[in-house]
Amino acid sequence: MKKKLLYLFSALLVLTSCSNDVTREDEDVIVVAPVPVPVPVSQILLTKMIEKNANGTTRTIIYTYDANKIVSQLYNNTKEGIYYTYTGDLITKMEFKLADGTVEQINTYKYDANKKLTEFSRTQPGQEDWDSKDTYVYNADGTVSVYDEDGFKNSTITFLNGEVSEIVSTNSPNFKYTHDTKNNPEKNILGMNKIAFTDGEGNGILHNIITEISSYGDDTTTTTKTSKMTYNKDDYPVKSFDNFEDAGTTTEYFY
Repeated sequence: MKKKLLYLFSALLVLTSCSNDVTREDEDVIVVAPVPVPVPVSQILLTKMIEKNANGTTRTIIYTYDANKIVSQLYNNTKEGIYYTYTGDLITKMEFKLADGTVEQINTYKYDANKKLTEFSRTQPGQEDWDSKDTYVYNADGTVSVYDEDGFKNSTITFLNGEVSEIVSTNSPNFKYTHDTKNNPEKNILGMNKIAFTDGEGNGILHNIITEISSYGDDTTTTTKTSKMTYNKDDYPVKSFDNFEDAGTTTEYFY
């Protein structure tokens, strides 16, 4: 009786195995491709710019990051460029290096307990006569006064809607800026907004500068420079044309 049961059990196993084999062969395997997850707008980072000047000169700038902390901006596939150092979430040093590693310039930044910029220093190894230091004082009316290393007030910075709108200087050009309502390519780089008004000129913080009017002292003669931009679906620039530095620069932006 046990032998008969054993034979019957064995036969059932064979039939079950064959049935399963047929089922597996006949089934269609459906592979579902993963749905791409869009990058949140708050995490979009600039990875490359291609600048072409009016004289035909082209420069490619590659951005590298550690999370949203910028590590470097390197030029034309070389090691030449700007290298960044952070303390916590604040940019505390920028080193401008040549391709062979020679340091041409060092910018250092100091902050108060509220993470507001209080000091900016620029040094050029071997050319100490060109070194400078600015100290920033935050006024009750929202402006920022800038003093040099001798305690002389050399400029006042005015803000509008969080952007630098005007810089009135004693010995340097005066600037007035207007901005668009779109996203600045560098807005998500940690700490970049803290240093957007150093060295006597303004940069976009959240938005992009579209006009820059400059003048000297009481001279009524002004120079107006403009930037025309094309944006992507997330309102970040993908192309611009401006005459801020020369007769005209076309820039492409990649994220």
